[in-house]
Amino acid sequence: MASRPLSTARRRAFTLVELLVVIAIIGVLVALLLPAVQAAREAARRSQCTNNLKQMGLALQNHVSALGTFPQGGTDPWHDEGTTKFDKGYGWMVQILPYVENATLRDISKGYGAGDRQRDLQVRKTPVPMYFCPSRRMNMVRIGPSGAEDCSQGCALNDYASATPANPTLGDIAAKMADPSKMTQTEQENSFWQNVGHGNVTKGKDYQGVITRTVAAEPCKPKHITDGLSNTIAIGEKRVLSDRYELGDWCDDVGWTDGWDPDIIRYTGSRPGPDVVSGTPLPAGERLDFGFNFGAVHPSGFNVVYADGHIGTLQYDIDLGTFNALGHRSDGLSVTVN
Repeated sequence: MASRPLSTARRRAFTLVELLVVIAIIGVLVALLLPAVQAAREAARRSQCTNNLKQMGLALQNHVSALGTFPQGGTDPWHDEGTTKFDKGYGWMVQILPYVENATLRDISKGYGAGDRQRDLQVRKTPVPMYFCPSRRMNMVRIGPSGAEDCSQGCALNDYASATPANPTLGDIAAKMADPSKMTQTEQENSFWQNVGHGNVTKGKDYQGVITRTVAAEPCKPKHITDGLSNTIAIGEKRVLSDRYELGDWCDDVGWTDGWDPDIIRYTGSRPGPDVVSGTPLPAGERLDFGFNFGAVHPSGFNVVYADGHIGTLQYDIDLGTFNALGHRSDGLSVTVN
């Protein structure tokens, strides 16, 4: 009986070296793909951010169509605790809610400001998704002490603010806007506090943004924007300290229900910039806190909506004189950047 021939074919297994090479190749591919995935996600988040601003821009137009004016920025911080009329004391973020096509938002604003403190506290803690940039945070509610700002039940924060400019009629500040290092501490602070600051409300002050201070200035009408609606910023992303996203800050504590305060009002007389951590030194020549600035978490710039409703992106290194001209509705410096 003939014996069966031995098969010379053998099943070949991976060696350890080959396995490690395959794992290394997969690791390299993942490392190459991960930035692309992250970039795609950021692009989607940024698209949502610009859509938020688009909705706010449309709400501004609807406000003008209904009432003949743009909304105002409120009278004082903390929106007078619900003791004033809806349109006297509350900021623009409250005022535009009826002009956003969303029944829930209209219900939130209904009756608000009629002196009902419990409704006031309820509204304060209600986050509005449209007021958050998803690249930074979503639906963040800060719990804080009771008092003038009363966040004991929560204050829903926000990531956008209206623009108010440095007043170019204040001495030689206009000539110094391009180089703030030439401005003294007093000049910078006086310019800021006249336009954004707290304190007694005096009628007749020169507020030259699209959104003005309630009682202190008349509401802005389209005809007041002599530099052109498409050349004047109305709202933009505000700068926030990155380690304070969930904690809030002095300029980011009451949130979207605030009145005339850096929570919802920012200053084009101060350099914009990306979000930074607490303790970051101020840029050379800058004398105002980051809490007065526009800015964002996006790497390439921050988004704004103009008075005509169109969206633009501004670079962080934009010339300060140009930036302030964009925030001022009637300084005669009609500049276009996007």
